[in-house]
Amino acid sequence: MTDTLLDLTTGRFQPKNIAGQVFAAASGCGAVRVAQLEQNGLELTRAGRRFFTAQNGAITGIAPVQAVPTTAAQWTLWNTSATDSMVIDALGMELASGTAAAGILVMAAFFTAPAQTGLGTNIVAQNANGSSVRTSAVAIKSGVTITTPAAPSWFVVAKSDSANTAVLSVAAFNDTINGKLVIPPLYGLGLATLSGTGTTPLFFPMCHWTEYALDLE
Repeated sequence: MTDTLLDLTTGRFQPKNIAGQVFAAASGCGAVRVAQLEQNGLELTRAGRRFFTAQNGAITGIAPVQAVPTTAAQWTLWNTSATDSMVIDALGMELASGTAAAGILVMAAFFTAPAQTGLGTNIVAQNANGSSVRTSAVAIKSGVTITTPAAPSWFVVAKSDSANTAVLSVAAFNDTINGKLVIPPLYGLGLATLSGTGTTPLFFPMCHWTEYALDLE
């Protein structure tokens, strides 16, 4: 049913839930009022398009490295969809066990092979809309050797903002990406944690993202 603009109403905010009708609000002088009422990102959440990593049990993490990787991705986020892109809002690593050294850096690299399927043990792609039946197209795996490209380009995506002490180095998380990183259909993002050896620290990925079709160049 086509939405129809019926009239302008004045006064305070009143929710309008009448199917097929759209009400515009006006000021007391008759000017159309424009104000942000919905929280940022609400519509994609409502539509079941927003996801985040979660866990339903203990996750076996991966030890950090002390040099930029070549083709060895500790963890990978693979987009199994042939149509929808994964638009990243936040990304990082969390300490699963052990004690990390002071300072954590997370690096990432795009790749197109090998393709991945499924989720690691006890890793869940949780829909941010608790009532949505939509499932994510993401595959999250560890210990992947990237074959294409032959020389992946690694870039920094997150760092630890905690005090530079081993006790507080429990995560490196960047929640300011907000759409500035996209995993296209049938692409992957390799992840690596750079940190000191610490006392057997093991890390696993944290990610918030949305999934929808984009007109990618």
